[in-house]
Amino acid sequence: MKIYILISALVISFLNLVFAQINVDANETIELEGITVIATQEESSKIHINAKSPVQPLPPSDGAGLLKSIPNFSVTRKGGSSGDPLFRGLGGSRLAITAAGDFLYGGCGGRMDPPTAYIFPNSYDRVVVTKGPQTVIYPGIITGAVQFVRDDIYFYENGNKGGFGLTAGSFGRFDTFADVTAGAKFGYLRVNGVHNEQGDYKDGSKEKVHSAFERSSQMAQVGFTPDEYTLAEFTYDISRGEAAYADRMMDGSKFDRDAYKIRFSKDEINDVLKNINIQYGYSYVDHVMDNYNLRDNLAMFMASNPDRKTQSATLGAKIDVGLAEIKAGVDWISDEHRGRSGSGANKTAADTYKYQNRVTNQKANDIGVFAEANIKLTDEQLLVTGLRYDKTDVEHYTSGNKTKERSLNTNAAFVRYEYYNGEFTYFGSIGFAQRVPDFWERNRNKELDKESNIQLDAGILYKGGVLRGSFNVFASEIDDFILVYSNNTAANIDAARYGFEGEGEWEFVKNYRLSLAAAYTYGKNKSGGKALGQTPPLELKASFGYDNDIVSAALIARYAAAQHRVAKGEGNIIGQDIGESSDFTILSINAGWKISKKISLFLGVDNLFDKDYSEFISKGSTDIIGYNQPLSVQIREPGRQFWASVQGRF
Repeated sequence: MKIYILISALVISFLNLVFAQINVDANETIELEGITVIATQEESSKIHINAKSPVQPLPPSDGAGLLKSIPNFSVTRKGGSSGDPLFRGLGGSRLAITAAGDFLYGGCGGRMDPPTAYIFPNSYDRVVVTKGPQTVIYPGIITGAVQFVRDDIYFYENGNKGGFGLTAGSFGRFDTFADVTAGAKFGYLRVNGVHNEQGDYKDGSKEKVHSAFERSSQMAQVGFTPDEYTLAEFTYDISRGEAAYADRMMDGSKFDRDAYKIRFSKDEINDVLKNINIQYGYSYVDHVMDNYNLRDNLAMFMASNPDRKTQSATLGAKIDVGLAEIKAGVDWISDEHRGRSGSGANKTAADTYKYQNRVTNQKANDIGVFAEANIKLTDEQLLVTGLRYDKTDVEHYTSGNKTKERSLNTNAAFVRYEYYNGEFTYFGSIGFAQRVPDFWERNRNKELDKESNIQLDAGILYKGGVLRGSFNVFASEIDDFILVYSNNTAANIDAARYGFEGEGEWEFVKNYRLSLAAAYTYGKNKSGGKALGQTPPLELKASFGYDNDIVSAALIARYAAAQHRVAKGEGNIIGQDIGESSDFTILSINAGWKISKKISLFLGVDNLFDKDYSEFISKGSTDIIGYNQPLSVQIREPGRQFWASVQGRF
């Protein structure tokens, strides 16, 4: 069924595109966007990205790759896909990630499959990143939140819309996507499909890295819109995949996810109650890791097959009381993790896990209430504030028997002031957020305390005729920060973090643009009087480009400083510091051609001079038969990559 959805979507996209070209209006505005290299910030606390716009480096195969364009985002290298994102050096459950409003969690105890591994950007419309604890809509937002959003759909007459894309590149990279929506006044049907694959890439020294992957997803959505203020919607998502890893002795031979969502939304109920939203989401992840399906094996054959069921529900409302707009609601998350495994002298023996009953490891339930208000003080001043309370119950199991129960309460609150003065926006906020230990941390220490972060954020935005930019600073103190060690233990410490992000663009001559970005985070383990593990170094990025809305070209330079402040063997559930890293500069180029009003071609070369380098935020390479990678150091990044992408919309 899934291949039929993708093929049907591609065929419908192509036919609609052909007819759209025949009837195109010569004065129609060109729709397609250019290549995103540096994401721009146009709100005080948020960054918005078009999920379907092309991105450099090479268009991402999963949700983490798309975030690389945002200053101060890092992605932990493990192979060719399924990297784990961090913002300002913090990731995992400190960075709330939602897909169409619902939480999802990976099944692997070793973080083979972070949430973004099951998120295919082209299946969504927008990505919204919130910096710092500046919202209370979701629980446990220590460093920020990432929302992969599908926009509401309304048709006022019969019609259809959509798009498609093809990408090909070095190392056998091949991607396809199609997204088609057909509708009428009273409802719509939307289907989309995405497929990504790549072989092992080679580093700058022409050595292969164990990193091949193949992934696909399909989505079908049915909506009922009896009027322009009412929406009832059902969505079903399927994704399948496999990925090889260079950092461990096992690969992910199965990444299966099935999920559905039921949602009802009603707008403009009366002068005060502006919206009510009710939704329920279900996500099931079935994951297999083994050491024999995606690599040669001369030792013991081993397999592990965890699964995870996550349910979530939200009842929310928007209330207008004059100078204040309030979002309030209650939400619930239920999470159950189970496992089974097999081993033996051959594949047949290890595959016996398939015939075992799964055994529960952990269960967790969270229920929270929240309220967030936008208060218009004057035409130039806005106050945004919010409160949240959560109660989380956790159950631990050994051999399927409950061995421990625990209940933790958490709170969150923030206040942000914004002042608008012509082309400038000034803002400052103070936020407080608490987070309970997550599944991976509880596996290492069942007695961990909750984290408590108090953080100051401030910044300025400017948007003029030929110049725009933003600058943010932050200072954070985290009590009972959960530090994870490479010996598979964890403990609470006190930590401090400071840093900044800045980015801007200047059209110094018509159609010629210079873009710059800089980001830095300083982390300190206050309890140990040393560096805080997994804190990225200073990073700078510059792009010099030309774009006249028909053709475009750009030269991109990215510089990462050396990182000498390390805490070897310390970090988080994603990874720990391996050692110091060297500085490096990478040059890349791209070009684009809007072939018509609806079709664009993009070309790029990443790592133009084939530099051999590693990121500081990375996992360490391990010994794999048939590969000649240096051991116990950061995994080498891809060498020179060529790629081309065609995108169309109708």
